[in-house]
Amino acid sequence: MVYRVIGIMSGSSLDGLDIVFTEITENSGVWALEIVAADCYAYSPDWKARLQNAVSLPALDYQLLHVDYGHFLGKAVNRFIEEKGLQYQVAFIASHGHTTFHVPQKQMTAQLGDGAALAAQTGLPVISDLRALDVAFGGQGAPIVPIGEKLLLSEYDLFLNLGGIANISFNDPENYIAFDVCPANRVLNALAQQAGREYDAGGALAATGSLHYEFFEKVE
Repeated sequence: MVYRVIGIMSGSSLDGLDIVFTEITENSGVWALEIVAADCYAYSPDWKARLQNAVSLPALDYQLLHVDYGHFLGKAVNRFIEEKGLQYQVAFIASHGHTTFHVPQKQMTAQLGDGAALAAQTGLPVISDLRALDVAFGGQGAPIVPIGEKLLLSEYDLFLNLGGIANISFNDPENYIAFDVCPANRVLNALAQQAGREYDAGGALAATGSLHYEFFEKVE
């Protein structure tokens, strides 16, 4: 079986929309992945502000943004397909959207990016709202990548993902376990922005620092 899929996601850094076209194959229970094309479309100042301020909107305005952003995602996917020459190759779209509210202890999570609007723009099947079912069953809804790690990268026992939030995954003898650990790039971006930069390019700012050994001793 071969799955030809476009995946899209917007992270907490709000630097842009990440899009990837991948071919995922399954043969007798063995899974493999090939990334065919990928890109990141930077957000305009307007879209960055709209997403950043979404959590303070009244209910109706929030839902209107949800739909509007879904159409925005669809137009971005159409652009990606055109630029990468992927016409008639995509079977479906997997859309994470942009997380606004995430309260798993109350079995609630919300991501902007209406799947119906995305499907209407592209004419393609869409899978969206990827965290909600896990949260409804009492899970944390995060991280969302462990099943991919388990099936596609089974030769590794441990994963550390340093995204906006740091999370780990590992193959316990009785179960596959994954959970968020602490903030990561969200804090680094905030510190870089205090220095007048969008982010710490190449880790240049971090390289000027030094280890605080007393802190490490307290953590241990």
